[in-house]
Amino acid sequence: MGQVFYDTLKNVQVTEQKKQFNNDLKAGMQTGQTRDTISSLTLRQYQQFSLATLLSQQTTVFVKSYGINSMATLSFRGASSAQSAVLWKGVPILNPALGVSDVSMLQTGLFDKITLQYGSNAALLGSGNIGGALLLDNQQDYPKQNSLKLGLGMGSYGRKEGNVQALWQSKKWIIKWNAFGLAAKNNFRFVNNNQETEATSHADLKAFGSILATTYKIDPTQHISLDLWYQRYYREIPKALFESQSSKEQTDAAFRSLLHWEKQHRLHTFYAKFSLNKEYLKYTDTFYQINTQNTVNQYYQELGWKNTFQLRQTAAQHTVLVTLPFQYVAIRLLSGETYFQNRPALTGTYRYTHGHQKLSLQANIRQEWNQGKALPLLSGTGIHYDIVKNTSWQIGLNGTIQRTYRLPTLNELYNFPGGNQELKPEQGWNREVSYTLSWSSPHQKVQVDHQLNYFNRHIKDWIYWLGGAIWTPHNIAQVHNRGLESNNTLRIQISAPVQLQLGLKTAYILSTTEQSYIPNDNSIGKQIPYTPRYNGQVNIGLHWKELYLNYNHTYTGYRFVTTDESQFTLPYQTGNVQALYSFPLAKVRCNASVQVQNIWNARYVVIAQRPMPQRYVVAGLQFEL
Repeated sequence: MGQVFYDTLKNVQVTEQKKQFNNDLKAGMQTGQTRDTISSLTLRQYQQFSLATLLSQQTTVFVKSYGINSMATLSFRGASSAQSAVLWKGVPILNPALGVSDVSMLQTGLFDKITLQYGSNAALLGSGNIGGALLLDNQQDYPKQNSLKLGLGMGSYGRKEGNVQALWQSKKWIIKWNAFGLAAKNNFRFVNNNQETEATSHADLKAFGSILATTYKIDPTQHISLDLWYQRYYREIPKALFESQSSKEQTDAAFRSLLHWEKQHRLHTFYAKFSLNKEYLKYTDTFYQINTQNTVNQYYQELGWKNTFQLRQTAAQHTVLVTLPFQYVAIRLLSGETYFQNRPALTGTYRYTHGHQKLSLQANIRQEWNQGKALPLLSGTGIHYDIVKNTSWQIGLNGTIQRTYRLPTLNELYNFPGGNQELKPEQGWNREVSYTLSWSSPHQKVQVDHQLNYFNRHIKDWIYWLGGAIWTPHNIAQVHNRGLESNNTLRIQISAPVQLQLGLKTAYILSTTEQSYIPNDNSIGKQIPYTPRYNGQVNIGLHWKELYLNYNHTYTGYRFVTTDESQFTLPYQTGNVQALYSFPLAKVRCNASVQVQNIWNARYVVIAQRPMPQRYVVAGLQFEL
């Protein structure tokens, strides 16, 4: 199920079929799991914002934001940030120096396709995938014409930005370039602990990012592509509410590359990926005389073969996917010490589909090694069955059981000060069942989509950071995640040019400590810190000719700050308005956008003592040449 407006095609007749290349052949091997792809129109609405803003307003994933110019991480279904994977074209990009992926440094406008996969699939995606995965991708096939899009934007608190999207293609070549530049003062006002209003200081942001994607079509069945991604962020980190001042600064730089070859035959596909990523982080605090630097090098490669076939002309279709992934990660600390992980793996997936995809069954298995030592064998299975499937109704059932496993990151093991080399790996089982319901009236004047998920996950040796002046990760003996999620959309075609859409997403999540290694631990039966029990979004959208209007309202419930629930942060609600309008200007197509964030001027924090901005405006104008 998508977001506020769905991309629709009417009266389409397929007259020719051609080979479609795919950056990630695993995308079709997720039987029984919940996936949510953000619509292209919603991506346009948020292209000036980071993924932290997009996901916090349009999905039930909890985005743990530490405030302006600070880290923002993902929590799927009550999982920790380190248990949430981020994949770029199938390549993991988690930063081992942090142990997590900072989605505040991922700009929405750099990507053509953003998908959320809820729940674990460690056997297919890797041993770190416990809570879910954020999948980032770009297209391989574009409209035939070349294009150039130039955008300018500005907003409250000294925000200025520019972006470019260029596409050139010939019979053999496709070259796509996306880039952005951003600067902001972020001098918004907030209320301090003395109930006095003051302006944020020491909060400058300067950022640049670019992805250059080049594809060469060797022949109609074979292509090779090279993607280069560079970005750099300089951030002044403002003071928290408990601080009198701040001199903290952070510089993050990353260079990521991906070489991808794919060869398609009539029934099977061969592919190979080679990715080299380098990330640099420098953190300084002159007040406390802190100067921390580290450099991370990651190498990832994957060889794969996918085969789809039928036996004796039966209606059943069989698909086999075999991959050989290999990941090498090394971190060099300021002290000169270098630590690394060396992880080859072998995976196998089988999918059975019968009766025009009415029934699908899937089984996954993965064997992984680290430093030559075999890790536990990971397995999983999924099922999808359509109870009803006709022109008006579609009712389907889904289910999956997956074994999960996660090695401690290099940050958790060797961070100085605070690393813990005695940590045990996390492991457990994830179970999920769901049903989907879709109904459309004659001529599709009214369409209803509804989905309800129940998940249940037990994790042994959950890794959690505790401490005061120095924080150190520890193992919690067992944590139990369970909950309900819903995704509901109503679309009404009022007249030929007017469409109204209503959307509601909800999540109820319990994530509690069941067993502890600490005697008489007061956290037993209590919610894991910073896991809201309730959160959700409402979207009310109107599409009239070339005008798109949307009102988004978010709710996030109590977040406990301590493991014994003795301290908490209050629930908060925000309202956000988005508007898009397209119009011609001479021979140029113009796209104007305006967003009013936190329109009701709510005072709130996501993380305790880290104030968030109140009402602000962002506007942009893009020219299509």
